[in-house]
Amino acid sequence: MKKIAVIGSGFAGLTSASLLASKGYEVHLYEKNPSFGGRARQFKEAGYTFDMGPSWYWMPEVFEDYFALFGKKSSDYYTLKRLDPSYTIYYENGEKIDVPANYEELKEVFERIEKGSSQFLDKFLEEAEYKYKVGMEEFVWKPGHSILEFADIRVLKSMFRLQMLSSISSQIRKNIKSDQLRQLLEFPVLFLGATP
Repeated sequence: MKKIAVIGSGFAGLTSASLLASKGYEVHLYEKNPSFGGRARQFKEAGYTFDMGPSWYWMPEVFEDYFALFGKKSSDYYTLKRLDPSYTIYYENGEKIDVPANYEELKEVFERIEKGSSQFLDKFLEEAEYKYKVGMEEFVWKPGHSILEFADIRVLKSMFRLQMLSSISSQIRKNIKSDQLRQLLEFPVLFLGATP
């Protein structure tokens, strides 16, 4: 039996280890921290629990696809609870914005800060949905063995609609004047570790 070492017990490490073990490999998982989880681990001190990593549950289909490989569902292991407000943004000038879970309420927040901005939000999220679907179908789920996997006429045609030659920040700044709303819209990209 082949032995395989997996370094790190975050989502990627745990996924790799479990899939390799299911294929019959002897897997050894190494983690530098005293607990599993990588960015998903928790830190407990003085009766408080702190989230050490992502606090947003993005790409739920990735989790569902993983559990389905073992004949399971995510709900077999955890329950999701929708928070409202979803989160609060604190600005350096002391102001704050509660970001509501309800989309119509979010549009009202936009309108209160900048008239007409909710129309851009509709368009922005419609384009984001398209980019997400294309990104997942044409990039994420491909194995990445060769650059030729991406030499598909559909991908090339969608490059302009995906706006791959401009930044999210430039698109936002052309349409939104409020610094608060600009930061709100750019924040998810920063959360992923990129620049807007």
